[in-house]
Amino acid sequence: MESCDDCPGSVSCAGLNLHPILVQVFDLYRSGTTDKFDILFALGDEGEALLERYDQQLSHACWTKSALLAIVDVIGRDAQGGDERDPEAQLSATLYTARDAFQRFPWRLDALVEHAPTLYSLINEQHPDSGLSANLSKRAFVKICKEIAFG
Repeated sequence: MESCDDCPGSVSCAGLNLHPILVQVFDLYRSGTTDKFDILFALGDEGEALLERYDQQLSHACWTKSALLAIVDVIGRDAQGGDERDPEAQLSATLYTARDAFQRFPWRLDALVEHAPTLYSLINEQHPDSGLSANLSKRAFVKICKEIAFG
């Protein structure tokens, strides 16, 4: 995944550190909290502190990296308890929700397609019990990502 030109990297990377916030945003959005101010208030003091801490170094690359890492976490988590009969429908629903939930953040949606093979690998590495590779091929995953981004 891309990094900012002036990214401090490692433990100081804004994209890496803010992705748990976007996982929270995703969960709030999926549960019906869609107003941006309600979401910001629901993030709490810890989330607000993280946003303030990284506010000066955030770029499109940071938000994109953060959004993609959040998508990896959410798909991995959802696939573990999901419906194996229709993994494509479950994945599509998750990606559509992520697209809508993250629309107010300046991330590049086309990066979802650009990094789809890497995302597929990350999901399988970080969430080996998700069964993603057993239920869905990399090609099908990329196809769904293209549909979400460009469809």
